[in-house]
Amino acid sequence: MGKPVLFDFSNATASEIVAAIDAKITTAQNLHAFRTRMGGAKKADKLYPATREALNIIKRLRQQAKDAKIIRDILKPYSAELAKGRDVMEIIEPVLSAWRVYYASHGIGLMNEQILLLKMIEAGGELEGITGKPIPELTTTE
Repeated sequence: MGKPVLFDFSNATASEIVAAIDAKITTAQNLHAFRTRMGGAKKADKLYPATREALNIIKRLRQQAKDAKIIRDILKPYSAELAKGRDVMEIIEPVLSAWRVYYASHGIGLMNEQILLLKMIEAGGELEGITGKPIPELTTTE
């Protein structure tokens, strides 16, 4: 006789499946096994579309977790410097100086604050391209 069923994938919504996996009631491996028992991916997608949706949600959540870890790892040494009481401008000074030298070699004399604004405007344009959402324009005094 088989083991008792801890979670019924056939009657659950995608969010219920994801919540059950997150709560360790079941596992993604069990979800894959269920889909295999139901006749493979193609047939399971047709009979139980919530299972495919749950797999997509799990995949997206795992990717978001990986991306967040990458960002935390990049910021880790700088966060430690901030915790020691160093100023942000002091931390980014070497990068600003390098950009200042670069622009000076091209005949453009900029101050650190101007370079920082320029890089933020460039980053805003990049973010707009990634998200497809417009970024509010910087206000200027005239």
